[in-house]
Amino acid sequence: MKVRDVRIDNRIGESAKVHIYLGTAEDDSRVIVKVSKTFEDGNILAKEAIRFGLMHTFYQKAVVPALEAPDVKNPHFDWLFARLLSSFMDPFQEDRRVNILTVPDTSVAKLTPLAKLRDKTEIDTRTSVWILGRLFKFYGFFEIMAIADNSSAARYPLFSPGDYLLGPERHRLIYYNYSGDMTAVIANDFVKKVTGYIKDWTVGDDNDADKRYLELIKDLSENGRESFEHAHGELYRLANELWGIKYHPFTYRDCETYTWKTIKEEN
Repeated sequence: MKVRDVRIDNRIGESAKVHIYLGTAEDDSRVIVKVSKTFEDGNILAKEAIRFGLMHTFYQKAVVPALEAPDVKNPHFDWLFARLLSSFMDPFQEDRRVNILTVPDTSVAKLTPLAKLRDKTEIDTRTSVWILGRLFKFYGFFEIMAIADNSSAARYPLFSPGDYLLGPERHRLIYYNYSGDMTAVIANDFVKKVTGYIKDWTVGDDNDADKRYLELIKDLSENGRESFEHAHGELYRLANELWGIKYHPFTYRDCETYTWKTIKEEN
């Protein structure tokens, strides 16, 4: 089956209103294709198209120009969310809406749903740091957007684990699915929810470094922080003190087992 010039390969997921497929574009690149289940269900994909468009536009117009200043390190917020290639109603699909997305700086084939990994594995503390750090950084992006818009509150996406893909080899966490926004909320409750999800996935050893890290994420999950920027900074200051900021392979073990495994980036 084809949607415009994209071949639909296989279904990789679905929500109440949307089917999600892997597809292949004319240039043989792999893409994510979403098709609403009914014409009326297309509303969620229309909102998603607006959200992803706003994120990309803000990054291009506000973040990229700032990188031209000397000694400014690229934060690569653009690696944290998928890019919308097109959004349209397909007359050959009963006018159901279709969104086509690509992922940045990695291959779609190397990505796995975050929720799937979370359900089947346990991770070590240093793997936990980079996944939690990516989540904090992603939500912090919306705080930057709010400041730029002179808004009193950030418009955070709902935290739904099914909205993320994980690329273990290259430390990629990518937001690719829109479940909705939360407005007029403070960061505190979101920090608690996000941290709690990762805390319950993390297993530490009986050493001082792991104990201190687990104490921090327990505190974050119970007390939150005033902003994701604040939580992100606190997380990485401790990680740098304990282990240094450097590449650590995705280290996990299957649930109810004791053997640790790693997924490393290939040179």
